[in-house]
Amino acid sequence: MLDLECRGCGYKFKIAKMPARCPYCSKEGRVGLRKTAQDLLDETFGEVGLMEEERKRRNA
Repeated sequence: MLDLECRGCGYKFKIAKMPARCPYCSKEGRVGLRKTAQDLLDETFGEVGLMEEERKRRNA
């Protein structure tokens, strides 16, 4: 089962196969994999790391 979310309306659902449109709002091409807490943490720490590198580069 895929854990999915509509990027248009925010509807969260589980289904076996990726649909072409959201089953709730019917928007096409807006459905994607739902991010886990770990995905969000990885994104956040990745951005912080990039900001720190940029700060070091500017101060050098």
